[in-house]
Amino acid sequence: MVIAFRPECCNPGSNRHLYRVSLHGDIFSVTITATVAVARRWLYLTRHLNRAILSRGALVVGLGVQWTNSTDGNPVADTVNLCVGDRCLIFQISRAGSVPLSLRRFLVDPRCTFVGFWNRHDRNMLLASRHTLDMANDPLDLRMILNNRELADSDVETIVEACLGYRGVRLVREVNISDWSVGTLHYNQVLQASLEAHCAFLIGCQFQAWEYR
Repeated sequence: MVIAFRPECCNPGSNRHLYRVSLHGDIFSVTITATVAVARRWLYLTRHLNRAILSRGALVVGLGVQWTNSTDGNPVADTVNLCVGDRCLIFQISRAGSVPLSLRRFLVDPRCTFVGFWNRHDRNMLLASRHTLDMANDPLDLRMILNNRELADSDVETIVEACLGYRGVRLVREVNISDWSVGTLHYNQVLQASLEAHCAFLIGCQFQAWEYR
């Protein structure tokens, strides 16, 4: 199997769920939580592990935002998904009582370059979320730096295969429009959100996204 997905810690009532994903042998971990302390620890360790890159202003962060369609047509973020290296975080904004100050600081840190796909509304959705998360700049849409007009108009699956050689990374519409405000995300939601953020990180590094800020 080119994409393998395994729960590490998913006990009912736990303040976090942990998964391990293997994408064509590229293994990374995923932490899902609505708990401030868990998100704070993830952010602290991420900054610590990447302190040298961060000091050079070249830290790439895969970013994704998931939302649930609303009756008024104004999407509001339910989760913010971050990926650096082999570690991903899915922070459930709409379930969290508050957000760590470290997350607010991380999102406005000028030394970080946040990247994703088809993401022109992500910043506004974070700002409209219940905790009004702001970013220093709009996240970079990786399609804009591919130097390939045909590829830039392609879907994520095609872009990932062309840039990374990984087949089968598709964003399923039914998963995209599912309910992301639930307390326990379905494994299809976790897999899709983490794959998107992780592949964005990898492509962002490959194209030295920090040069395009």
